[in-house]
Amino acid sequence: MFVVDAIMMSPFKGLLFIAKEIANAVDKEREADRSDAMTQLSSLHLALERGEIDEDEFDRRETELLDRLEQDQ
Repeated sequence: MFVVDAIMMSPFKGLLFIAKEIANAVDKEREADRSDAMTQLSSLHLALERGEIDEDEFDRRETELLDRLEQDQ
């Protein structure tokens, strides 16, 4: 009986495994995007402090990056 149950459940176990792998890949991609946006924000702050960009450029780019971070949540 256990062998028959195992055979009958194997397609569902395979689908569950695939779904978990897809979820893990999405999580890793989302974390990479978030990390990239945070790095860009840090660089943006440094550029403002060094005088490489003005306040308007900083505000525009910061808003874009913060919107991107908000979408990832």
